[in-house]
Amino acid sequence: MPIATLTNIEKTFGQRVLFDKLNLNVYRGERIGLIGDNGAGKTSLFKALLGELIPDAGSAAVNKAIKVGHLQQDPVFDPSNTVIDEAELAFAELHTLSHRMRDLEHEMGRLSGDALEAVLKKYQNAQHEFDLAGGYAWRHKLEGTLQGIGLEKTTWEQNVTTLSGGQRSRLALAKLLIAQPDLLLLDEPTNHLDLAAIEWLERYLSDFSGAVLLISHDRFLLDRLATRIVWLTGCKLKSYKGNYTAFVRQRELEELTQARQFEQQQADIEKQQEFIRRFQAGQRSKESRGRATRLERFMKSDAMVGDVARQHKIRLSLSTDQRAGDRVLEVRELSKAYDSKQLWQDLRFEIKRGERIGVIGPNGSGKTTLLEVLLGRRDADAGELRWGANLNIGYYDQRLGIEEFDPENTVMEEVMADRQASLQDLRDILALMLFRGDDANKKIGMLSGGERARVRLAQLLLDKPNVLVLDEPTNHLDIASREALEGAMSSFEGTMICVSHDRYFLDKVVKRMFIVTPPELEQFDGNYSEWHAKEEALAEERAQREEEKGKRSRAVESAKPQAAKSNAGKKDNPYLRPFGRLSTQDLELQITETEIAVAECQEQFGDPTAFREPGSAQRLQREIEELSKKLEQLEAEYFAREQ
Repeated sequence: MPIATLTNIEKTFGQRVLFDKLNLNVYRGERIGLIGDNGAGKTSLFKALLGELIPDAGSAAVNKAIKVGHLQQDPVFDPSNTVIDEAELAFAELHTLSHRMRDLEHEMGRLSGDALEAVLKKYQNAQHEFDLAGGYAWRHKLEGTLQGIGLEKTTWEQNVTTLSGGQRSRLALAKLLIAQPDLLLLDEPTNHLDLAAIEWLERYLSDFSGAVLLISHDRFLLDRLATRIVWLTGCKLKSYKGNYTAFVRQRELEELTQARQFEQQQADIEKQQEFIRRFQAGQRSKESRGRATRLERFMKSDAMVGDVARQHKIRLSLSTDQRAGDRVLEVRELSKAYDSKQLWQDLRFEIKRGERIGVIGPNGSGKTTLLEVLLGRRDADAGELRWGANLNIGYYDQRLGIEEFDPENTVMEEVMADRQASLQDLRDILALMLFRGDDANKKIGMLSGGERARVRLAQLLLDKPNVLVLDEPTNHLDIASREALEGAMSSFEGTMICVSHDRYFLDKVVKRMFIVTPPELEQFDGNYSEWHAKEEALAEERAQREEEKGKRSRAVESAKPQAAKSNAGKKDNPYLRPFGRLSTQDLELQITETEIAVAECQEQFGDPTAFREPGSAQRLQREIEELSKKLEQLEAEYFAREQ
């Protein structure tokens, strides 16, 4: 039985049809990826489920027993709250139950007999609800979620009004995950997240027991999470079992089938039209008119197959007019810091013609700053860089309009600017970027983020650079536009340096990785998945070494009782005891240090971040056991001397 449904939903805005008899069922445990072009109505579909958008026809329903959580793209917070205060609001139910339990405790202290039994029963029910809602572990869960999503402790006492757009999105996501709804409606949850936070979110949603309906252009995320892809196209929904890659295979098969059907249908139509022309007069004219009527009715019906080849898609091809030298860029001892934070220090690397390099790293690690320093837009603190000869550098700025565009210009004016191109070439390029007819005369200030991205790509098409420096080029682009950009970059004969969190794009396009981890920069030959596989293998190897180390320690400890038995009956020799050689002063110092170490380990058990890596809990438990054993031996030695 579905927990949420949309049945024959219809919605129009003026002359525009948004939904046409649209249907959707969401079942428990599903993780549905909702995809579609920008402006297709994905966010409006969420609003229909939430009752915020009233359809013209049809119905939307969510099971009354289902708790729904919705991540909006523009979250609203109480401006008087700090980050931690706002996050704690997600535990409003727990706080209410906790206060209720305390009130019942006070009441039980004043009662006796049957009245006490009645209140005790109420208390037990409240205790049960409290445990089901998370109990006393809520603080650990709160802190673990905030850190996992990328809001570190240094931000917790900040007022929410001081947060950046990215931090506000993270806080909204953290509140939603903490609340543990039965149905999660997530609208682009990976916007503003770095790779570490995205991977944390993947793990969280993989283990989430409720249903997830996820709007996303992150195909890597959809591959990892989705059990079903729902495609909003042509005002309707099409459902495909499996993840994004499975959807692509099914869609390609559908398009191939549709293309064959279209060709067959067009051939049949031509035959009918030829018959109508030949026999529109004469003995068979009545039959001819009948066929004409049936053909006209057929061509207006839903049975007509569309021409897949003529569907609007971006067809992007980046070319260059000049060949660069073999050495494109040389960097030596490059360093940059902000205040007391060293972004990177003594960087050394070379980039050769034709290389396609992906740059990744945590938010705030200096990736965009690195691009700006390389382009001369910012100064380095130390070091030198040298660009090669015959270079035409094109820069894609992720801010898209804050500094790059004039909001009063039309699309055509902004793309043309000081560039030399014929009017026909300009119109052809705008058409490739889906700016057709009156769209070319839209003001830049009225465009969406995705449309501004296409304007910048159109400029790059006209500029014909042989070096591309790209800062998050797939932000704001829908999946179809990302696929067009990937195709263009894969066949681009020039050199590319690209900062991106889009793992699918990095896998498709780049051949070399720069991993920025302040103050260093790691270089890796390969794409994102190859680098990530190497990192996972290293982590597993470290875990195995820790496991072997623990086994050896336990083997040594287990051998000690046997040694003690073999020495039974012999004269006691303090030098043969584990800590018998220590002076009393050293013994006291070691006891103090070991007690501190035990306390620190126990404190780590209360920190959810300590358990992010597989096996970390077991390793921490073994460490506590070993330290406790050592403390027992130290204290035994100390008390032996006191007697």
